[in-house]
Amino acid sequence: MINAKFNCHHAIPPLSPAQPRTVRCRETHGKNTTMAEKSSSPASSAPAPIAEIDHGPSKLDQFLDNHQKKLIIAAVLIALGVVAYVIYDGLAEAKAQESGAALLGSKKVSEYQDVIKQWPDSKAAASALLLMADLQWADSQPDSIATLEDFIEKYPEHPALATAKTSLGLRLLEQGKTDQATAILSEVADSDTATYIAPLACIALGDIAKEAGKPQQAKTWYEKAQLDPNQEGNAFRDIAATRLILVNAKPPVKIKPAPPEPPKPSKPGTAQPETPAVTPPLLETPDTPDTGVEKQQPAPPAAPAGAEPAQSEE
Repeated sequence: MINAKFNCHHAIPPLSPAQPRTVRCRETHGKNTTMAEKSSSPASSAPAPIAEIDHGPSKLDQFLDNHQKKLIIAAVLIALGVVAYVIYDGLAEAKAQESGAALLGSKKVSEYQDVIKQWPDSKAAASALLLMADLQWADSQPDSIATLEDFIEKYPEHPALATAKTSLGLRLLEQGKTDQATAILSEVADSDTATYIAPLACIALGDIAKEAGKPQQAKTWYEKAQLDPNQEGNAFRDIAATRLILVNAKPPVKIKPAPPEPPKPSKPGTAQPETPAVTPPLLETPDTPDTGVEKQQPAPPAAPAGAEPAQSEE
């Protein structure tokens, strides 16, 4: 590699404009140095430029030479990372499909528990908790509530979080735990991300207020339950409208029927009216051909008590 530099400078300044200028140039080749003098004509008044010519390698070439091994290792690591991501993504997709198929085939509490144990970090496990809570309510209400609370604690960012809270609030309300139910349902009703289930929570809060004798507060909740701010479709609007119509209606008052009057006592010496005997209706036989058997005449009605028997005419 040849590294040549030319440094030019004025050796002797001119004494007068008429004298010629002498310029010394030094050319460097490694350690060998030669000097050359050039005379400038008096006509050129501009100073000579200073120039350096460097024929060495560029900075990019130097960087590649110094870090070649590191760059190769980095490229290999990147390739391995891409391959690992592809494999992991494929396994995750297969795992999701397997857990989803197991969830769809589950019908019992024990089967949902198996899904949760085998795939604890999957979306199917979260859905299994919600479905299992519904089945547990019929047999064990405390277990159902505990399952819903477990879901809310483990999956705070799950899309069905508002559904779990609403279900928990309604179950607590059914158990008579009004204060706890009101606190949970209020979170859902005031949430901006739970508009699909918030009307149901508002209706439940309106029922609580109406039961507590606060019709104005109940009316506010029922009116809020009819709103649809995101235009997603409100499935509970008709129910809220019906509740709003009946918000001031009072339940019917149960009236105890009056006991029947006792029979009046009869005066002494007066005969009690006798109840006429009830005779059974006569059953007429349909017309049948004459078989030679005489038809039986119906028996005469019984005479009332105290009446003389009728004499038969001979």
